[in-house]
Amino acid sequence: MKILEESATKFIGQEAPKDWKFCPIAAVTKWPYKFFQRVDSETIARAFFAAGKFRIRGWTLYYIHTLLHTASKPLILIPATEVQALFDDIKRDLRLLVYFPDAEKEPGFVLSFAEKDMPLPRYLGRLDLEHNLDEMEAQIPPYNDDMAANPRRDSRSFAAFKKKMEAAIEATKQKSKAQKDRKKKDRINLKHSWCEEMKRTQCYLGIRPRVETHMKDPSSDLTIGPRELEKALQRYNLSQCIELPDVDTSEPAPFPFYKNVVFICVDVEAYEKMDRPITEVGISTLDTNDLVGLPPGEIGKCWMKQIRSRHFRIKETAHLSNSEFVAGCADHFEPEFGQSEWVSFKDAPQVIASCFCPPYSRPEILAEAPTSSYDEAPTAITDERDNQKRRLILVGHDITMDINYLRKLGYEVSNISNVIESLDTANLYRAWKHEQNPSKLGVTLVDLELTGWNLHNAGNDAAYTLQALIGIALSARKCEAARLVDTGAQRQNRAETLEREARERAKEEADEWAAADQDGGDGGAPKPLERFGWPTSETVAAPVTTWRDRKREQRATVQSGGVQGAKQSEAAYTATPSRKQEDSKAEETPSVGTFSQSMSEKMAMFEKQDEDDGGVKLPKQFGAAA
Repeated sequence: MKILEESATKFIGQEAPKDWKFCPIAAVTKWPYKFFQRVDSETIARAFFAAGKFRIRGWTLYYIHTLLHTASKPLILIPATEVQALFDDIKRDLRLLVYFPDAEKEPGFVLSFAEKDMPLPRYLGRLDLEHNLDEMEAQIPPYNDDMAANPRRDSRSFAAFKKKMEAAIEATKQKSKAQKDRKKKDRINLKHSWCEEMKRTQCYLGIRPRVETHMKDPSSDLTIGPRELEKALQRYNLSQCIELPDVDTSEPAPFPFYKNVVFICVDVEAYEKMDRPITEVGISTLDTNDLVGLPPGEIGKCWMKQIRSRHFRIKETAHLSNSEFVAGCADHFEPEFGQSEWVSFKDAPQVIASCFCPPYSRPEILAEAPTSSYDEAPTAITDERDNQKRRLILVGHDITMDINYLRKLGYEVSNISNVIESLDTANLYRAWKHEQNPSKLGVTLVDLELTGWNLHNAGNDAAYTLQALIGIALSARKCEAARLVDTGAQRQNRAETLEREARERAKEEADEWAAADQDGGDGGAPKPLERFGWPTSETVAAPVTTWRDRKREQRATVQSGGVQGAKQSEAAYTATPSRKQEDSKAEETPSVGTFSQSMSEKMAMFEKQDEDDGGVKLPKQFGAAA
């Protein structure tokens, strides 16, 4: 390479040719991690950057004094031709399309110094395994204002040079300002999409009107008087959804149900191990035609009663039950929602497809359909009222995962022509609470003051997800009305309160660390390990209360009339996401006094499972042993 041949005759401080282009070495070393997805960046790093490979390659280094107060050290540069050679090797060896970053987005990655009166980079030496970068930087001569080719501080060329150096330093950062701005813009766009999704949901449910695009702002009309103008502005604001009246849940929906849709909610449960075979499918349906003239009631409970639910269990995976990461409860489909139905893998796509067709799981019509056995998919007899192709809305909580599971089962929901969109209650929750992070279904139900029994049963989850959609849409309308009357003074007071609370938290944190990390001391005696999580001999054996015990207590409380107490208990339990994991460990870790008893019970259970077909008594309809 020509540069390598010339470097042997160069001396430290010698100016580079005016037509050369350079890249900051710090920007080049961060390049694979900054501009590639994780898999490709790791591949490039392992092949050309990690374990000293970057230095083994050898680089010709130049330096330039930035003349910026914010940068105390000179900027170390590499000729752009050497960087291009690196890119060519990556293309050849890894077959990846690599290139210099866009100059508009990353103006400091490739630098040119060809402008008039522009300082030029100066030669520093060759970086390889024998030469350390820090030692080479120590040889850089100090900056001198009298050096040749330095621009005057008040000249136009100095302003251009300063801008170039600022861009170069920005390029050396892991996340540039442009990237931060793009990520901020992406976050805003994502939040905007969640809020738009919420507004469309409210339009489908008739609690928000559609914007009337033909309406014109009457404020510029000089031909109408003050009173008429006030009324015209009210009509205009209502037509543009700027000022909406409060929703009276004791009255029917105040606006038309947009597109008269049918909501179809899907939840799929899979086994937590192996290749995650599907064990359950839950499908719940809400027809907006059933809501016409019906008041929603408190948080939409009257509308929730119109939800129709079905729970399908897969015969081939009936013996699989989750217990390690979630508590499986496939056999606990809530009676208020219906009864579980057994289907095979072969029939599952047909049965699921029937839920997306008229009569959309309407029970009184399905009851008329003759079914000879579990092995036959139910067929529906429809009348004129229900034999219409309707616009459908697919609903789910983290719906993408459920769509992928349906695809794995052999049913492609995206092929249904009358599914006009999908709604995700995880996104609706974010829009309602103005939170960035998603929430689990159980936490969402608690925030809505709804009690969810036996979650992680696909049929129950589908029904509760539709309940959550109704509750969130109505609750968000109330929050919106409250925000409309929020004055600037209230916002200022809230900002001051948050700032004061943040200062108090910071002071409290500092005080706690000051009390914990006292001067002196040697840490005390070693702390013996607890063997495999078992209690030490000093631990007092205590009865273990599991989440199943608490669920039984809550159900008993509800049956005895204490619904409010059960809600409070559920809220206190579900508000801590890691609680079930702790309870699961508690179930698996008995106290010292019950160890031998638990082991004998487990041995008896395993022996019994060997006698049964997979540990589960299957219905006789599909071949269980008598």
